[in-house]
Amino acid sequence: MPSAAPVLVQPLRLAGPGDRHLVTDTLTALHGWSSTRTPESQTRFTSPCRTAALSVNGDVGSPVAWTVHGYTTPGAEPLWRASFSSGTPAEVVAAFTAALAEDLSARHYLQRASTPASVLADRGWRPSEHSPKGFHDQVAPDGWALYRHRLGHQPHEDEVSRLVPPTWSMLAGSPQQPSWCAEFTIGVPFHPLTQAAAAFSTPGPVLRCADEIPARHLARVTVLRRPSGRSTHPAGPVEAGRPHLPPARPAPAARRR
Repeated sequence: MPSAAPVLVQPLRLAGPGDRHLVTDTLTALHGWSSTRTPESQTRFTSPCRTAALSVNGDVGSPVAWTVHGYTTPGAEPLWRASFSSGTPAEVVAAFTAALAEDLSARHYLQRASTPASVLADRGWRPSEHSPKGFHDQVAPDGWALYRHRLGHQPHEDEVSRLVPPTWSMLAGSPQQPSWCAEFTIGVPFHPLTQAAAAFSTPGPVLRCADEIPARHLARVTVLRRPSGRSTHPAGPVEAGRPHLPPARPAPAARRR
C-alpha cells in the first residue's frame, strides 16, 4: 500500500496532526474570524467580538503549534490561555475552537452537566496511582494518554505567562515522553474544554494518510481499513455530525473537574 494512501486510524489522539484546515476553515467560513499575519510570522485568527484569538505557529508543510487567548475586553491583557503543541491532532484543536466560536457567537458560554473528568471516566479513564504531588491524573485505558488537573490555586496571570503549571493538561503518548500536549489555564471556558476532552478521548477512527501516523505510535494504533473514494486528505472523525459528548447527565458530586 503506498505510504500516502488514506487509511482509518484509531485512537484519534495517536493518529497524527491531520489537516490544519479543519480548525481554520471552520473559524473563518462559519464564524467570521479574521485572519492576519503577525510580525512574528504567525497567522492570527481573531473573533468578531475581539475577545478571543488563535495564533498558528508554523508554515504550510511544517509542524504547527496552536495558542488561543481569551480577553475580557478587546485590547486587555489575556485572561486565559489554551495551547496545543506541535503534533496535536487537528480534531482536538477544532473541538475546542469550534465550541469557543459557537459560544462567542451566542454571546454566552454554554453550561453543561458533563465535565472533562466525567466524560473521561465514562470512557474508562481511571485515576492514576502515580500522579505527581499536587496533581490528579486520569489515565487512558491503554495507558498512552493522561488528563492532568493541578490542585491548588495560582494567579491566572502566572499561568497565562507560563510561570506556573497550567490547571489542566492533556498528554498523549508515553507519559514520560509525551508526543504532544495541550495546556489550559484557569479561566478557560468549560464548554470548549469539555469538548476538547471528548475529542481527546474518542476512539475515532479518523482519516489519515498512512505516512502521517507517527512512527512511535505505529505499534499503538489500529489501522482499520482503506476507505473507498478518491479523497486523500485527512478529514474529521468518522462520527462527525454526532454530538461530541454522551447524553448530558449530572456528574457525581465527588468527581473532579
